[in-house]
Amino acid sequence: MATMSDIAREAGVSLSTVSYALSGKRTISESTRERINAAITRLSYHPHAGARALASQRAGAIGLAVPLAEDVDAHVVMMFVRSLMRAAHDASSEILLIAGEDHEATERVLAEGRVDALVVMDVVEDDPRIPVLAEATRPVVLLGYPSDARGIPRVDFDFEEASILAVTELHRRGARRLVMIGSPAATQSRHATYADRATRGFRTACSRLGLSARHVVHDHEVDPTRELIHSVLAQDRPDALIIHNESALPAIHRALTAEGVEMPGDLQVVAIAPRETTLLGAVEYTAVQIPVEEIGQTAVAVATDLIEGRDGPRDQLIAPALIARDTTHPVHG
Repeated sequence: MATMSDIAREAGVSLSTVSYALSGKRTISESTRERINAAITRLSYHPHAGARALASQRAGAIGLAVPLAEDVDAHVVMMFVRSLMRAAHDASSEILLIAGEDHEATERVLAEGRVDALVVMDVVEDDPRIPVLAEATRPVVLLGYPSDARGIPRVDFDFEEASILAVTELHRRGARRLVMIGSPAATQSRHATYADRATRGFRTACSRLGLSARHVVHDHEVDPTRELIHSVLAQDRPDALIIHNESALPAIHRALTAEGVEMPGDLQVVAIAPRETTLLGAVEYTAVQIPVEEIGQTAVAVATDLIEGRDGPRDQLIAPALIARDTTHPVHG
């Protein structure tokens, strides 16, 4: 059975142009329309049952492009999927999952009208999907905050301010030599926006306050965590640690225990992570909590506003808050 992608290749046009021709949502030239119609006839194309010829008709679903990259924590990804599914259900919609790395499938789902809007997770700086998504015939929301989104609405936790807050609060509690254990090297090298912004906030805050600062990356599934922690503690021993690497947090906790580190007496620690990842044994880490539920609700609300044609805030950064628990000193004075 022919698809819209087949029509686009046969007519020598983009998939979005085929979608415009079928929906009438934008004006296209008569010659282009004739090529598309001819391709439809040659390939005996029949629109997918979920496709919508009229903008007023709805699919009743929001697409969610989910990352499959190996450096992404699958547990945390599923926390976000769950939050978006709940929010979509509350909005009388469903979630259609799409492999985020399959760019052609993502474009096809939008163009064929199988979803009313698309939410894209794990956005990187200079994301190659953005130019195509910016031309989509249906609303798109980025769950990430690239510098140039080409007008696509962005929703995310403010990771830069989260790091700044963590540094500031540790400084208020007497810390002067800080180390941040950040995302795995693969995440840093592909410039996932959350990793870039968290690192930038850490360096900015430490520089502003005149603090000693080191940033290290860690892939606990490849590199021994015990060796990393031993090295971190041996080199100009820090008095505070910021961890922005949820999947490595249990291994880091075990390594600190094995090194005989008492928290917060020997070392203050703040995690930037969802709450359910920061309770380890009898210890609950002080955290700048990533509000997974709020992020999901906000992304769905923005997508729903766009579907309904309502005015409302588009770019939204959710402000951080620090929850002091077992691994930091109280603030005196």
